[in-house]
Amino acid sequence: MKLTFKDDAKQKIEQHMREDTKLVLDFDDGVGPFSDEATCTLDLAFHVVLARPDQLTHDFDDTIESNLGDVYVKKYSEAQMDENMTLSMDKYLNLSLKGDGGTLDDHVILVDVQDK
Repeated sequence: MKLTFKDDAKQKIEQHMREDTKLVLDFDDGVGPFSDEATCTLDLAFHVVLARPDQLTHDFDDTIESNLGDVYVKKYSEAQMDENMTLSMDKYLNLSLKGDGGTLDDHVILVDVQDK
C-alpha cells in the first residue's frame, strides 16, 4: 500500500512538520486519540494528523509507505483504502484522498496535535 502526497498537499503538510513528526492517516471511526466520535453515516472520513512520537497509541499498528516517509494507520482501516492513493489539494484548498477506485474522501482534515 502506498500514499503519494501531490506537490500542493506535500508543501502544505511540510510547513507544519518537525524533525520528529509522525504522520498519521486516521480513519475517523471513533477509535484512537485523534478520531472524533464515529457518526452514523455511509461517508468515509479521514484525517491527516501530525503528531509527536509519544502521541501515537497502539491503535496505529501498521504503516504505509509515502513520499513523506512512513504514515501510521490502524491496520483494520486499510480495508477502507486503496492499494495506491494520492492526497492532493483542490482549487478550494481542500485536501482530497483518491485511490485506484476513485475518490475516498474529498474533505480530508489536516490536524496538527504536536503542541498539545
